[in-house]
Amino acid sequence: MDDVRTPLVSFYMTVRNGFPFLPKAIESIKNQTYLNWEAVIVDDGSSDDSVKYLREVERQDSRFRIIATEGVGRGKALNMAIENARGVYVANLDADDLAHPQRIDIQVSILIATGALFLYSDAEFVYDDGVADWTPISGPFNNHLDDVSMELMKRNPVSHISVISQRKSILEVGGYSQTRKSQLDYELWFRLVKHGIKLQKMGYTLVAKRIHTGQSFENKRRMKYLFSSTALQNKIITEMQGGIRYRIYPALRLLYGLLPQKLRVHIRQ
Repeated sequence: MDDVRTPLVSFYMTVRNGFPFLPKAIESIKNQTYLNWEAVIVDDGSSDDSVKYLREVERQDSRFRIIATEGVGRGKALNMAIENARGVYVANLDADDLAHPQRIDIQVSILIATGALFLYSDAEFVYDDGVADWTPISGPFNNHLDDVSMELMKRNPVSHISVISQRKSILEVGGYSQTRKSQLDYELWFRLVKHGIKLQKMGYTLVAKRIHTGQSFENKRRMKYLFSSTALQNKIITEMQGGIRYRIYPALRLLYGLLPQKLRVHIRQ
């Protein structure tokens, strides 16, 4: 499929050994009811057939642009995708997750109606090779937004895969950290808030987060992740001048992170 228009929205995605879930993520992008989009996908040194598959997707549909690397790290890969995007807005999706068919349609409608610079939605969960059971959403869409910026002192409230943001805003704060190994999104949201951007939540569920054993948080680096996350949260509390009463939240976050995965998901639901 060819579309010569300059896209309003650029999906951005990074991939490292995306199989077996990558094709489902790509299909969820292709199935968007909103049509004026592109997808910029950076392969971060895959050793499986991800690049071969993505090149075929790119050959068949010019809205997809693939950048293959030998492995540059997730932060740099995310920044490469955003830097190469042409859209006014950039919308994240991970290579193992799914977007509601109306995701961009609804998000663009609300962005235009409200003038928001950063939106996100709730996420549902799918397990292993499961599929999302999407319900069609009828308009007119609900433009009510909740500013969750101050919630950063308690937790990371933002579902990364649901985010759509003004591309310019992300570039102005320097993009994703290229030195952090985890919590790249949480740290970026903090810098956006310091820059005056409101983190605004929509009243819809527009993405599905896939839970599977291959995810980095569930591997042997889990403890390092937890302690790094706690340190970042304490830094955010300090710089946002949250005071002593907020210090309980990093401790609770650490205890929550030590729970088994399925129990954590059950609590979140």
